[in-house]
Parts: sequence; structure tokens; C-alpha cells
Amino acid sequence: MSKLHIGQVKSSCERFMKTMQLGDVFEVLTFKKDRGFRVAKSTNDKFIIMQFGYIEEVIIGDITEVGKVIKKALKVEFPRSNMAWIYHHNNIESTNDIRSSPQYNLF
Repeated sequence: MSKLHIGQVKSSCERFMKTMQLGDVFEVLTFKKDRGFRVAKSTNDKFIIMQFGYIEEVIIGDITEVGKVIKKALKVEFPRSNMAWIYHHNNIESTNDIRSSPQYNLF
């Protein structure tokens, strides 16, 4: 778990997506942790992004497509936020299996 300034979230997410392994998932949440998005690596070149909060949406795409969705999600889900929480999860088979646990800093 780490806190990151909202201006650095998109570039940090894109940088982390380049190094993700199958089964890795990261979440970006608001301060109250009630809105945000999850990005999971599904195949070697495809990612799944699940946006939740104001808009419930699931999109599958490559790094550039997911980057565009992250940019839109930041505007919709984090309209007045300055900081975001980032969680990293390893060896996840389904994004529904994600539970809160102590995590290490990603960035």
C-alpha cells in the first residue's frame, strides 16, 4: 500500500504495467477507498481494467488502450482528489479473490 499524488498515477501505472507478470493486480483507490479501478494482466499482451464507483465498467485491451481508460477513470472517479492509494496483489487467479492485506510500496 502506498499513497501517490494524483498527477503521478497514470505514468506510474503505465510503468508498472510494463513489468507485470500473469496473476499481478494493482488497485488505485480514492482516499475513502470507495471508488477507483483495478488493472490485472490477463495474457502476455492484454490487460483487464475494472472501474468502479461512479461508473461500473470492465475493459480488456493492451497497454495503450488501458492507458486511455486510466486517464478517463482518473477524471471521473477522482474529480477533486489530490492523492490516491495504490495496492499491489500477487498470484491472483480472479480479481474477486482480492482481500485487504499489508502490501509493499510499488513506487
